[in-house]
Amino acid sequence: MSAAAKRGPAAGLVRYGAPRGIGALAPFRRAILFGAGASAGEVEKILARYGIALAAFADNGAAKQGTIFRGAPVVAPAALPAMIDGTTAIVIASVYQVEIAAQLRDLGIPAEAVFPFVSPMFAGHFGAAAFAGAEEALAGLPARLADEASRAYIEALIAYRWTMDPLRLARNPKLKGFYDYEGVGPFAGDHIVDVGAYDGDSAVAYLKRLGGEARVSALEPLPQNRAALEATIATHPFGGRIAAVPFGAGAAPMSAEIDSEDEGVDARATLRGKPGARAQIRIETLDRLFAHDRIDFIKIDIEGHDPAALEGARAILNRDKPGLAIAAYHAPEHLWTIPALLDALCPGYRIHVGHHPAAAYECELFCVHDARR
Repeated sequence: MSAAAKRGPAAGLVRYGAPRGIGALAPFRRAILFGAGASAGEVEKILARYGIALAAFADNGAAKQGTIFRGAPVVAPAALPAMIDGTTAIVIASVYQVEIAAQLRDLGIPAEAVFPFVSPMFAGHFGAAAFAGAEEALAGLPARLADEASRAYIEALIAYRWTMDPLRLARNPKLKGFYDYEGVGPFAGDHIVDVGAYDGDSAVAYLKRLGGEARVSALEPLPQNRAALEATIATHPFGGRIAAVPFGAGAAPMSAEIDSEDEGVDARATLRGKPGARAQIRIETLDRLFAHDRIDFIKIDIEGHDPAALEGARAILNRDKPGLAIAAYHAPEHLWTIPALLDALCPGYRIHVGHHPAAAYECELFCVHDARR
Protein backbone atom coordinates (compact mmCIF):
# COMPACT_ATOMS: atom_id res chain seq x y z
CA MET A 1 0.00 0.00 0.00
CA SER A 2 1.34 3.44 -0.91
CA ALA A 3 1.96 6.14 1.68
CA ALA A 4 -0.90 8.18 0.20
CA ALA A 5 -3.29 5.27 0.53
CA LYS A 6 -2.23 4.72 4.15
CA ARG A 7 -2.96 8.35 4.98
CA GLY A 8 -6.47 8.00 3.51
CA PRO A 9 -8.40 10.39 1.30
CA ALA A 10 -8.56 13.16 3.87
CA ALA A 11 -4.78 13.58 3.93
CA GLY A 12 -4.73 15.51 0.65
CA LEU A 13 -8.31 16.69 0.37
CA VAL A 14 -8.57 18.57 3.66
CA ARG A 15 -7.00 21.52 1.87
CA TYR A 16 -10.46 22.10 0.41
CA GLY A 17 -12.01 22.42 3.87
CA ALA A 18 -14.19 20.17 6.00
CA PRO A 19 -15.91 17.36 4.06
CA ARG A 20 -19.68 17.42 3.87
CA GLY A 21 -21.78 14.61 2.42
CA ILE A 22 -25.46 13.99 1.89
CA GLY A 23 -25.84 12.92 5.51
CA ALA A 24 -25.43 16.57 6.53
CA LEU A 25 -29.09 16.99 5.56
CA ALA A 26 -30.26 14.52 8.20
CA PRO A 27 -30.50 16.93 11.19
CA PHE A 28 -32.86 19.27 9.32
CA ARG A 29 -36.61 18.76 9.76
CA ARG A 30 -37.83 20.97 6.93
CA ALA A 31 -36.49 22.15 3.60
CA ILE A 32 -37.13 24.97 1.18
CA LEU A 33 -36.32 24.19 -2.45
CA PHE A 34 -34.92 27.14 -4.38
CA GLY A 35 -36.30 26.65 -7.88
CA ALA A 36 -39.93 25.82 -8.63
CA GLY A 37 -39.24 23.74 -11.71
CA ALA A 38 -38.47 20.34 -13.22
CA SER A 39 -35.61 19.49 -10.84
CA ALA A 40 -37.81 19.56 -7.74
CA GLY A 41 -39.09 15.99 -8.02
CA GLU A 42 -35.63 14.47 -7.76
CA VAL A 43 -34.71 16.59 -4.74
CA GLU A 44 -37.96 15.58 -3.04
CA LYS A 45 -36.86 11.93 -3.25
CA ILE A 46 -33.82 12.81 -1.12
CA LEU A 47 -35.96 14.72 1.36
CA ALA A 48 -38.20 11.68 1.72
CA ARG A 49 -35.15 9.50 2.41
CA TYR A 50 -34.38 11.58 5.51
CA GLY A 51 -37.95 12.29 6.56
CA ILE A 52 -37.57 16.00 5.81
CA ALA A 53 -40.79 17.91 5.19
CA LEU A 54 -41.10 20.20 2.17
CA ALA A 55 -41.89 23.62 3.67
CA ALA A 56 -41.89 25.87 0.60
CA PHE A 57 -40.29 26.79 -2.68
CA ALA A 58 -38.37 29.97 -3.42
CA ASP A 59 -38.04 31.33 -6.93
CA ASN A 60 -36.73 34.45 -8.63
CA GLY A 61 -39.59 34.36 -11.13
CA ALA A 62 -42.14 36.99 -10.06
CA ALA A 63 -44.94 35.09 -11.83
CA LYS A 64 -44.33 32.03 -9.64
CA GLN A 65 -44.20 33.87 -6.34
CA GLY A 66 -47.43 33.62 -4.36
CA THR A 67 -48.52 30.46 -6.18
CA ILE A 68 -48.65 26.82 -5.08
CA PHE A 69 -46.22 24.37 -6.68
CA ARG A 70 -46.20 20.65 -5.93
CA GLY A 71 -48.43 21.36 -2.94
CA ALA A 72 -46.18 24.00 -1.34
CA PRO A 73 -46.18 27.81 -1.45
CA VAL A 74 -43.68 29.67 -3.62
CA VAL A 75 -42.06 32.63 -1.87
CA ALA A 76 -39.77 35.43 -2.98
CA PRO A 77 -36.10 35.00 -1.99
CA ALA A 78 -36.34 38.08 0.23
CA ALA A 79 -38.60 36.09 2.56
CA LEU A 80 -35.99 33.40 3.22
CA PRO A 81 -33.94 34.92 6.08
CA ALA A 82 -37.02 34.95 8.32
CA MET A 83 -37.72 31.28 7.49
CA ILE A 84 -34.33 29.89 8.52
CA ASP A 85 -34.45 28.78 12.15
CA GLY A 86 -31.75 26.13 12.50
CA THR A 87 -34.09 23.29 11.55
CA THR A 88 -34.76 24.39 7.97
CA ALA A 89 -32.38 23.78 5.05
CA ILE A 90 -32.40 25.35 1.59
CA VAL A 91 -31.68 22.98 -1.30
CA ILE A 92 -30.98 24.49 -4.71
CA ALA A 93 -33.26 22.79 -7.24
CA SER A 94 -31.93 24.63 -10.28
CA VAL A 95 -29.07 24.55 -12.76
CA TYR A 96 -28.04 28.01 -11.53
CA GLN A 97 -26.13 26.57 -8.58
CA VAL A 98 -23.43 29.20 -8.18
CA GLU A 99 -25.65 32.18 -8.86
CA ILE A 100 -28.31 31.10 -6.35
CA ALA A 101 -25.72 30.18 -3.71
CA ALA A 102 -24.21 33.66 -4.07
CA GLN A 103 -27.69 35.18 -3.76
CA LEU A 104 -28.34 33.22 -0.56
CA ARG A 105 -24.97 34.28 0.85
CA ASP A 106 -25.83 37.91 0.16
CA LEU A 107 -29.16 37.42 1.96
CA GLY A 108 -27.25 36.29 5.04
CA ILE A 109 -28.31 32.64 4.88
CA PRO A 110 -25.78 30.50 6.84
CA ALA A 111 -23.66 28.34 4.54
CA GLU A 112 -24.37 25.23 6.61
CA ALA A 113 -28.08 25.54 5.77
CA VAL A 114 -27.49 25.66 1.99
CA PHE A 115 -27.20 22.52 -0.13
CA PRO A 116 -26.65 22.07 -3.88
CA PHE A 117 -28.90 20.06 -6.16
CA VAL A 118 -29.08 16.48 -4.89
CA SER A 119 -30.90 13.49 -6.33
CA PRO A 120 -30.74 9.70 -5.95
CA MET A 121 -28.21 9.57 -8.79
CA PHE A 122 -25.87 12.19 -7.33
CA ALA A 123 -26.31 11.66 -3.59
CA GLY A 124 -23.12 9.59 -3.35
CA HIS A 125 -20.94 12.17 -5.11
CA PHE A 126 -20.30 14.30 -2.02
CA GLY A 127 -18.09 14.21 1.05
CA ALA A 128 -15.25 11.96 2.17
CA ALA A 129 -17.03 8.72 1.20
CA ALA A 130 -17.07 9.76 -2.47
CA PHE A 131 -13.26 9.84 -2.52
CA ALA A 132 -12.46 6.87 -0.30
CA GLY A 133 -9.26 5.19 -1.47
CA ALA A 134 -8.80 7.62 -4.35
CA GLU A 135 -6.23 10.09 -3.06
CA GLU A 136 -3.38 8.72 -5.16
CA ALA A 137 -5.45 8.73 -8.35
CA LEU A 138 -6.74 12.23 -7.63
CA ALA A 139 -3.25 13.54 -6.95
CA GLY A 140 -2.18 12.63 -10.48
CA LEU A 141 -5.38 13.70 -12.23
CA PRO A 142 -4.67 17.42 -12.79
CA ALA A 143 -1.30 16.65 -14.40
CA ARG A 144 -2.99 14.12 -16.67
CA LEU A 145 -5.26 16.81 -18.13
CA ALA A 146 -4.27 18.58 -21.33
CA ASP A 147 -4.83 22.26 -20.57
CA GLU A 148 -4.84 24.72 -17.71
CA ALA A 149 -8.56 25.39 -18.10
CA SER A 150 -9.28 21.71 -17.42
CA ARG A 151 -6.89 21.61 -14.46
CA ALA A 152 -8.54 24.64 -12.87
CA TYR A 153 -11.97 23.16 -13.47
CA ILE A 154 -11.11 19.79 -11.90
CA GLU A 155 -9.74 21.48 -8.79
CA ALA A 156 -13.00 23.41 -8.45
CA LEU A 157 -15.11 20.30 -9.06
CA ILE A 158 -13.27 18.24 -6.44
CA ALA A 159 -13.61 21.10 -3.93
CA TYR A 160 -17.36 21.27 -4.67
CA ARG A 161 -17.86 17.54 -4.23
CA TRP A 162 -15.73 17.42 -1.08
CA THR A 163 -17.46 20.35 0.67
CA MET A 164 -20.92 20.27 -0.98
CA ASP A 165 -20.52 24.03 -1.39
CA PRO A 166 -21.98 25.33 -4.69
CA LEU A 167 -19.81 28.44 -4.47
CA ARG A 168 -16.77 26.25 -5.13
CA LEU A 169 -18.04 25.33 -8.60
CA ALA A 170 -16.49 26.89 -11.70
CA ARG A 171 -17.00 26.53 -15.42
CA ASN A 172 -14.39 25.68 -18.04
CA PRO A 173 -14.50 28.55 -20.56
CA LYS A 174 -13.31 26.25 -23.34
CA LEU A 175 -16.56 24.28 -23.15
CA LYS A 176 -18.64 26.39 -25.50
CA GLY A 177 -21.91 24.48 -25.51
CA PHE A 178 -23.57 21.07 -25.52
CA TYR A 179 -20.72 18.53 -26.03
CA ASP A 180 -18.69 21.32 -27.64
CA TYR A 181 -15.13 21.59 -26.31
CA GLU A 182 -12.77 23.90 -28.15
CA GLY A 183 -10.58 22.01 -30.64
CA VAL A 184 -11.84 18.49 -29.87
CA GLY A 185 -14.48 18.05 -32.58
CA PRO A 186 -16.45 16.68 -34.22
CA PHE A 187 -15.56 18.36 -37.49
CA ALA A 188 -17.18 18.72 -40.90
CA GLY A 189 -17.18 15.44 -42.80
CA ASP A 190 -16.91 13.28 -39.68
CA HIS A 191 -18.73 10.04 -39.01
CA ILE A 192 -20.06 10.48 -35.47
CA VAL A 193 -21.22 7.61 -33.28
CA ASP A 194 -23.71 8.79 -30.64
CA VAL A 195 -23.95 6.17 -27.88
CA GLY A 196 -27.05 6.91 -25.83
CA ALA A 197 -28.78 8.98 -28.48
CA TYR A 198 -32.05 9.45 -26.55
CA ASP A 199 -34.35 11.42 -28.90
CA GLY A 200 -31.54 12.65 -31.14
CA ASP A 201 -30.86 15.88 -29.22
CA SER A 202 -27.07 15.59 -29.26
CA ALA A 203 -27.02 14.30 -32.86
CA VAL A 204 -29.02 17.34 -33.95
CA ALA A 205 -26.76 19.66 -31.92
CA TYR A 206 -23.69 18.29 -33.70
CA LEU A 207 -25.29 18.56 -37.13
CA LYS A 208 -26.46 22.12 -36.51
CA ARG A 209 -22.96 23.08 -35.45
CA LEU A 210 -21.52 21.53 -38.61
CA GLY A 211 -24.17 22.77 -41.00
CA GLY A 212 -25.27 19.21 -41.72
CA GLU A 213 -21.78 18.29 -42.97
CA ALA A 214 -21.46 15.03 -41.02
CA ARG A 215 -23.30 11.75 -40.52
CA VAL A 216 -24.40 10.27 -37.21
CA SER A 217 -24.91 6.63 -36.24
CA ALA A 218 -27.25 7.01 -33.25
CA LEU A 219 -27.34 4.06 -30.81
CA GLU A 220 -30.50 3.88 -28.72
CA PRO A 221 -31.72 0.54 -27.31
CA LEU A 222 -34.75 1.75 -25.34
CA PRO A 223 -37.89 1.37 -27.50
CA GLN A 224 -39.59 4.53 -26.26
CA ASN A 225 -36.47 6.64 -26.78
CA ARG A 226 -35.84 5.08 -30.18
CA ALA A 227 -39.38 5.99 -31.26
CA ALA A 228 -38.64 9.60 -30.34
CA LEU A 229 -35.30 9.37 -32.18
CA GLU A 230 -37.00 8.04 -35.30
CA ALA A 231 -39.53 10.87 -35.10
CA THR A 232 -36.65 13.34 -35.02
CA ILE A 233 -35.08 11.64 -38.04
CA ALA A 234 -38.39 11.83 -39.92
CA THR A 235 -39.10 15.50 -39.20
CA HIS A 236 -35.83 17.37 -38.69
CA PRO A 237 -34.13 19.02 -41.70
CA PHE A 238 -30.92 17.13 -40.84
CA GLY A 239 -32.75 13.87 -40.15
CA GLY A 240 -31.39 12.30 -43.31
CA ARG A 241 -27.90 12.52 -41.84
CA ILE A 242 -28.87 10.39 -38.81
CA ALA A 243 -29.17 6.59 -38.79
CA ALA A 244 -30.90 4.93 -35.82
CA VAL A 245 -29.04 1.86 -34.51
CA PRO A 246 -31.19 -0.32 -32.18
CA PHE A 247 -28.40 -1.44 -29.84
CA GLY A 248 -26.81 -0.48 -26.59
CA ALA A 249 -23.02 -0.47 -26.40
CA GLY A 250 -21.02 -2.60 -24.00
CA ALA A 251 -17.84 -4.57 -23.44
CA ALA A 252 -19.31 -7.74 -24.98
CA PRO A 253 -22.40 -8.78 -26.98
CA MET A 254 -25.32 -9.71 -24.73
CA SER A 255 -29.03 -9.41 -24.15
CA ALA A 256 -30.26 -7.59 -21.08
CA GLU A 257 -33.47 -6.71 -19.37
CA ILE A 258 -33.88 -3.03 -18.80
CA ASP A 259 -35.74 -1.07 -16.18
CA SER A 260 -36.37 2.43 -17.44
CA GLU A 261 -37.33 5.44 -15.42
CA ASP A 262 -38.55 8.57 -17.11
CA GLU A 263 -38.88 11.32 -14.54
CA GLY A 264 -37.06 14.58 -14.09
CA VAL A 265 -33.36 15.14 -14.54
CA ASP A 266 -32.53 11.54 -13.59
CA ALA A 267 -34.49 10.05 -16.50
CA ARG A 268 -32.44 7.00 -17.35
CA ALA A 269 -32.29 3.34 -18.17
CA THR A 270 -30.40 0.90 -16.00
CA LEU A 271 -29.44 -2.68 -16.73
CA ARG A 272 -30.95 -4.86 -14.05
CA GLY A 273 -30.92 -8.46 -15.27
CA LYS A 274 -33.91 -9.32 -13.09
CA PRO A 275 -37.48 -10.54 -13.60
CA GLY A 276 -40.10 -7.88 -14.15
CA ALA A 277 -37.90 -5.43 -16.06
CA ARG A 278 -39.72 -3.55 -18.74
CA ALA A 279 -37.90 -4.37 -21.95
CA GLN A 280 -35.36 -6.71 -23.49
CA ILE A 281 -32.52 -4.93 -25.25
CA ARG A 282 -29.49 -6.00 -27.24
CA ILE A 283 -25.97 -4.92 -26.36
CA GLU A 284 -23.17 -4.94 -28.92
CA THR A 285 -19.59 -3.77 -28.94
CA LEU A 286 -18.75 -0.77 -31.07
CA ASP A 287 -15.88 -2.80 -32.50
CA ARG A 288 -18.34 -5.35 -33.93
CA LEU A 289 -20.91 -2.80 -35.09
CA PHE A 290 -18.36 -0.67 -36.94
CA ALA A 291 -15.70 -3.21 -37.84
CA HIS A 292 -15.61 -1.97 -41.45
CA ASP A 293 -16.65 1.67 -41.00
CA ARG A 294 -14.27 4.49 -40.10
CA ILE A 295 -15.28 6.39 -36.97
CA ASP A 296 -14.14 9.98 -36.42
CA PHE A 297 -15.90 10.88 -33.18
CA ILE A 298 -17.70 8.98 -30.41
CA LYS A 299 -20.00 10.47 -27.78
CA ILE A 300 -20.87 8.13 -24.87
CA ASP A 301 -23.49 8.97 -22.25
CA ILE A 302 -25.28 5.82 -21.06
CA GLU A 303 -26.07 6.26 -17.38
CA GLY A 304 -23.11 4.57 -15.76
CA HIS A 305 -22.29 1.94 -18.39
CA ASP A 306 -19.92 4.34 -20.14
CA PRO A 307 -16.70 2.44 -19.22
CA ALA A 308 -18.11 -0.80 -20.67
CA ALA A 309 -18.92 0.93 -23.96
CA LEU A 310 -15.39 2.31 -24.09
CA GLU A 311 -13.95 -1.16 -23.45
CA GLY A 312 -15.93 -2.46 -26.41
CA ALA A 313 -14.31 0.12 -28.69
CA ARG A 314 -10.65 -0.85 -28.15
CA ALA A 315 -10.06 -1.75 -31.81
CA ILE A 316 -11.70 1.45 -33.09
CA LEU A 317 -9.69 3.59 -30.68
CA ASN A 318 -6.44 2.10 -31.94
CA ARG A 319 -7.49 1.98 -35.59
CA ASP A 320 -9.16 5.39 -36.07
CA LYS A 321 -8.09 7.44 -33.03
CA PRO A 322 -11.54 9.12 -32.90
CA GLY A 323 -12.30 12.20 -30.84
CA LEU A 324 -14.27 11.35 -27.70
CA ALA A 325 -16.88 12.92 -25.44
CA ILE A 326 -17.51 10.63 -22.46
CA ALA A 327 -19.85 11.14 -19.52
CA ALA A 328 -17.87 10.93 -16.28
CA TYR A 329 -20.53 11.79 -13.72
CA HIS A 330 -22.75 8.73 -13.25
CA ALA A 331 -20.46 7.34 -10.54
CA PRO A 332 -18.09 9.53 -8.49
CA GLU A 333 -15.06 7.36 -9.33
CA HIS A 334 -15.58 7.74 -13.09
CA LEU A 335 -13.79 11.06 -12.83
CA TRP A 336 -10.48 9.23 -12.36
CA THR A 337 -11.17 5.63 -13.48
CA ILE A 338 -12.27 6.49 -17.03
CA PRO A 339 -9.02 8.39 -17.84
CA ALA A 340 -7.06 5.40 -16.50
CA LEU A 341 -9.14 3.02 -18.63
CA LEU A 342 -8.61 5.12 -21.74
CA ASP A 343 -4.85 5.14 -21.16
CA ALA A 344 -4.90 1.34 -20.88
CA LEU A 345 -7.02 0.87 -24.02
CA CYS A 346 -5.22 3.34 -26.28
CA PRO A 347 -2.34 5.51 -25.03
CA GLY A 348 -1.87 8.94 -26.54
CA TYR A 349 -5.15 10.69 -25.78
CA ARG A 350 -5.14 14.22 -24.41
CA ILE A 351 -8.00 14.71 -21.95
CA HIS A 352 -9.97 17.87 -21.27
CA VAL A 353 -12.83 18.15 -18.79
CA GLY A 354 -15.82 20.40 -18.18
CA HIS A 355 -19.55 20.23 -17.64
CA HIS A 356 -22.64 21.01 -19.68
CA PRO A 357 -23.47 24.72 -19.60
CA ALA A 358 -26.95 23.93 -18.22
CA ALA A 359 -26.02 21.23 -15.70
CA ALA A 360 -23.39 21.79 -13.04
CA TYR A 361 -23.28 18.10 -12.14
CA GLU A 362 -22.87 16.57 -15.62
CA CYS A 363 -19.11 16.34 -15.99
CA GLU A 364 -17.75 15.22 -19.38
CA LEU A 365 -14.32 14.16 -20.63
CA PHE A 366 -13.33 15.48 -24.07
CA CYS A 367 -10.45 13.58 -25.61
CA VAL A 368 -8.34 14.01 -28.73
CA HIS A 369 -5.51 11.68 -29.77
CA ASP A 370 -2.03 12.97 -30.51
CA ALA A 371 -2.27 11.34 -33.95
CA ARG A 372 -5.10 13.76 -34.86
CA ARG A 373 -3.53 16.98 -33.60
